Amino acid sequence: MASLDKLAIRGIRSFDDKQISVIEFFTPVTVIVGHNGSGKTTIIECLKYATTGDQPPNTRGGAFVHDPKMANEKEVKAQVKLRFHAANGNRMLAVRNLSVTMKKNGALTMKTLESILGLADEQRGKRGAISTKCAEMDAEIPQLLGVSKAVLENVIFCHQEDSYWPLAEPSVLKKKFDDIFEATKYTKALDNIKSLRKDRVAELKAEKERLESLSKEKAHADKLKARINDLRNTIVTKETEYEQLGKQIEFLIAANARFYDTSTKFRETYMKAENLNERKLRYQEEFETARENVQEIQGTDQELAERLQNFDEHIIRQRQKRQSQSSKLQDVEEELERQRQLRLDVSKQQGQLMAEEKAQEQLVADREKLIHELAAKHQIRGYDHTPLDRKDITEFMNKLDDLQRTRVDEVDQLQNEDNAKTEEYTAKSSKLHTELEGYKQQKLSLRDRITKAQTRVAEAEAEFDKATTLTSQSQILQADIEEKELRVEKTKADIKSANFEQRLADANTKARSMELRRDDLTAEIRTLSLLADTRARLDIKKADLKSKTNEVENTVKLHDAKFRIHVGFAPKADTMEKEIERVISDKERTHAEAEAESSDANKKLQAAETNLSYMKAQLKTARDEAQTLGKEIESKLKQYQYESVKEAINECKAALSDLEYDSQSIQSSQELYKHLVRAAKAKKCCPLCTRNLNEAEHEVLEQTVQQFLKKLDAFSEEKNRQEREQWQNMLKDLEPISAKADKRESLQGTTILSLEKSVSSQETEITPLASAAEKASDKLAQLKQELKELSVIRQHASGLSQLLRDIERLKRDITGMEEDLSTTGSIKTVDDLQAELDALSSELRANEREKQNIQTERDRLMNALRNHETDLSAMRVRHSELKSEIREKTMLQGRIEEEKADITYFTTQLKELDAKIADAQGPIEQLEREYQEVHRDLRAKIAQASRISQEMNMSVDKLNAMNDNVKRYSSNRRGQLLRECNQQIEDCELQIQSLTRELEGLRIGIEALDKEINESNSSLINLRENLRLRKLKQDIAATEAEIDALDLEEAARAKRIFDEKYNAEKQKETRLQSTHAHLGGEISTLKAQAETLEADRKDFKDIHQKYRDQLIKVKMSDMANNDLEKYAKALDNAIMKYHSLKMEEVNDTMRHLWNKTYQGTDIDGIKISSDSEGGVTKRSYNYRVVMTKDQVEMDMRGRCSAGQKMLASIIIRLALADSFGQNCGILALDEPTNALDTENIDALAASLVDIINERKSNSNFQLIIITHDENFLRKLGQSNVMEYYWRVTRDPRQKSIIERHRFG
Repeated sequence: MASLDKLAIRGIRSFDDKQISVIEFFTPVTVIVGHNGSGKTTIIECLKYATTGDQPPNTRGGAFVHDPKMANEKEVKAQVKLRFHAANGNRMLAVRNLSVTMKKNGALTMKTLESILGLADEQRGKRGAISTKCAEMDAEIPQLLGVSKAVLENVIFCHQEDSYWPLAEPSVLKKKFDDIFEATKYTKALDNIKSLRKDRVAELKAEKERLESLSKEKAHADKLKARINDLRNTIVTKETEYEQLGKQIEFLIAANARFYDTSTKFRETYMKAENLNERKLRYQEEFETARENVQEIQGTDQELAERLQNFDEHIIRQRQKRQSQSSKLQDVEEELERQRQLRLDVSKQQGQLMAEEKAQEQLVADREKLIHELAAKHQIRGYDHTPLDRKDITEFMNKLDDLQRTRVDEVDQLQNEDNAKTEEYTAKSSKLHTELEGYKQQKLSLRDRITKAQTRVAEAEAEFDKATTLTSQSQILQADIEEKELRVEKTKADIKSANFEQRLADANTKARSMELRRDDLTAEIRTLSLLADTRARLDIKKADLKSKTNEVENTVKLHDAKFRIHVGFAPKADTMEKEIERVISDKERTHAEAEAESSDANKKLQAAETNLSYMKAQLKTARDEAQTLGKEIESKLKQYQYESVKEAINECKAALSDLEYDSQSIQSSQELYKHLVRAAKAKKCCPLCTRNLNEAEHEVLEQTVQQFLKKLDAFSEEKNRQEREQWQNMLKDLEPISAKADKRESLQGTTILSLEKSVSSQETEITPLASAAEKASDKLAQLKQELKELSVIRQHASGLSQLLRDIERLKRDITGMEEDLSTTGSIKTVDDLQAELDALSSELRANEREKQNIQTERDRLMNALRNHETDLSAMRVRHSELKSEIREKTMLQGRIEEEKADITYFTTQLKELDAKIADAQGPIEQLEREYQEVHRDLRAKIAQASRISQEMNMSVDKLNAMNDNVKRYSSNRRGQLLRECNQQIEDCELQIQSLTRELEGLRIGIEALDKEINESNSSLINLRENLRLRKLKQDIAATEAEIDALDLEEAARAKRIFDEKYNAEKQKETRLQSTHAHLGGEISTLKAQAETLEADRKDFKDIHQKYRDQLIKVKMSDMANNDLEKYAKALDNAIMKYHSLKMEEVNDTMRHLWNKTYQGTDIDGIKISSDSEGGVTKRSYNYRVVMTKDQVEMDMRGRCSAGQKMLASIIIRLALADSFGQNCGILALDEPTNALDTENIDALAASLVDIINERKSNSNFQLIIITHDENFLRKLGQSNVMEYYWRVTRDPRQKSIIERHRFG
């Protein structure tokens, strides 16, 4: 077994970094004692760090190493060195080094330096290093100690902060126990097998899918090959037909081309005749249009052309003259506008200056009025006459300034007097208030002393009241002492009569005999170890045979009812699969027929529903459209106030027709008047009365007619246009509404009615179709359910067949193994011997429990005796304390009387001070009243003087402002400017009159030129139109001559022949070309399909070989997965058995230690309950610590005291160390007495002594106890289990030191 030898510490926590502290571990127990904070727990931390490499909790950042600040250095190096004996007997040495460096900012940085793990061979004087890497050491040292790292951390070297972990929350407890049981290690193979099987199952599923995919691809490849061959045959046939048809088309095209060339000459004649006729019609239309608007001019064409050429030069000269006159007119207008603007600007300036002149006169009058008012108000004489000259005003202003300064001096004098009175009042008031505050402070001090004295009296009286029961308490306590003495005597008698030593001796004798029998059984098992493998495999085979047989029976029973329903008779294991396959085949045929029937019914129903939905949508759309159109029509009719759209449109058209007639009448009147004017001008007489007219009369007639026409145009045309636009807009707005009204009538009259009938008819047809579809669906669903049930039964039947084959194979294997084992001559199996050994172990544990019960009873009586004696001693001490308290009661009454006298004296002084405070208040109040009266009078005078002074200032400011404005008007010469403006306005008026007369003359000349130029345009147009008419007449005659020269009869005959033959041949050519193109398209499509299929076929290259290989791979994977499942089940059973044995062993040890240690009666025992979860596929355990009372189990977490938690945690660690530390006899207990009462501390010490005595024969057993309890140390020392112990203290430099002491 592994054990510890020595531990050297340097620079860890409070241990000095300059020297090494060494501690040696004794056998069987090492006790380390010291005060809190001395550094005891650091030893456990160093042991844990040396063995596991883990630092204590909450020590990140260098807290585990000695602080550089305490050492006054920038860097501190630390070392932990452990020498121990490994489980294999080798002496080992582990050295771990650390360093902590302090940065400039005060932060600490910790580093892990090189470490050493090696053999400590002191006889040869050398050491062999095994590893210098921390990670390798962390894994190697637990193996050398013979335990796992989890046992080292949580059981052997458990830190004080983590000592309560057995009662932690479930998730933490589960992790701890899983680590201790090495669940990962034990279940790693199982998890790997399960994971491998899961992966392979997933792979197998994928491979099966791949196989199915390859099967489909193989079938698809075969179909592609057949389709390609069919396409190739079709392409050859189509290409032959395509070539023959191409030859026919070529021959027909050549024949049609020759016929077309010989027969199309007539088309040229016809086209030329049509063009000439069109040209002739166009010339005639232009001629008629031009002749209507042109007045014919006599003369030859040459004369008209000369007149046209000279006319342009005359018009140009007239236009140049008008442009010159217009330029001069513009200059005159600009000059006139400039003069008018100048007159406007000067007029504005004149108005402003006249307003300023009036304002100056008003300002002078206001100034004299203000001077009169001020002189009367302030009694200044000699200024009441009008007007006042400049000297009088200056003199008055000086006198007013003197009066203003006098008023200001009066206000300042009153202010100074008020300030002096205020300072005098402040000084007297401060003196009187100081005296009053002194009295008040004395009063507060006396009240405070009275309150404290009263508090002391109340406390003393309360203590006195409490002391009144001391006499009766003393008498009761005396009676209890006598009763406790009787109990002590009775307990001593019970211990003597129980004869515990003899009973323990008998139990030990019985245990030795049973141990000898156990050794014999162990030797017999060892002899059969060579056949253990064969027997184990035989047991596994038998268990597997039994399991599979039960599985077959259970499967048959499970599906018996459904099998009878579907097949008609009871199932048999050997024929079940064949019968199910037969029934499934029949059901599948029935299902296919039902599915086809259901599909047809659903298609009919779906078509009917789709049609109905479409009709309803159309009906809704028609109704919505009719409603929308109705709203639009009503809105428009309401806008124009008509009953119907037809009525409104008819009225619009009638109104427009009337307006058109009026317009034509007006135009006819205008033409008539214009014709009369032209006739009068031509004939020099009135057209109506034939009276001769001279130039002047004709001009008057023309002007009169023109004015009448202008008025007629301005009034009638505008009004007619506006009304026409209104009626046209209304008609334009109503025309869309008319179409909408017609559409609405059509929708309401025919569309909606027909749709409603169709919807009603379709709804009637859907009812029987829905019923038929529902029945078909129900039948199909029932068949699907039956097929699903049959499929499940088929899967189990297939598994059943496999199970039957496995059972036959197992029977053959078991028969062979039994024949092999029968040759060894052994009757009992290892399991039989193990069962006998387990029964003997149970008897041993029962005997041990009986012995423990005897010891527990003896310890209970001894503890009860010690408790009675302790209680008796405490009662006697309490009795003496009561006697001293009775004596103190008399002294307390005297102190109460003294305090009451002091309170009376202080009360008298307090009344005297109240009288003095009242006397001091009078002078202060009198002084306040006098000050307020004087201050109020002075404030009234100051306010009156300030008001008068302010009014004076405002009057002076107002007068100064008026005087300044009067002076400013004179200095700016505004009167002289007004006279200059008047003269300038007169000059502008004369200039404007002259320019106006010149402008009128220019306008008359320009109007005469414009009249001549305008009339020349109409003459020029008429001249040009006459020339154009003559040219059109010549063109018409030339075109008629060309038409007469053409031979149209021959062209008509050629056209008739062409129309009869050419179109038929051309249609035949087009039909053949269409067929030829269609064949070409089909051939191209077929070739493209063939190429696509060939490309697709390349994707399925070697598909048959791939399918064959994949089929073999799937079969092999399926067989391998079945083998993995068998191995996983066997390994899982072994893990479960190991866990149950270990848990039983741990709970037995815990029960024994609890009954021996715990002194209470509220808990009979504790144990660890492990609840399995996760089922068969993934089994795990949830752990909890439970306590039992009267065979009732309760969770200990949250229901126990701190002492019970500590005791339970220690016992669980002792039990775990006993079970999982068989190769390592080390156990460290850090402060095991925390939270324990005296009885349980004594019981824990006794239990530890018993453990030490039981195992001290083992040379490697080591118990390390760290405590600050001197009594606990004394009880351990008195039991003769140790000779030396270690004490940890602090030296004068507050460094931890370790010293060895001999006990006693």
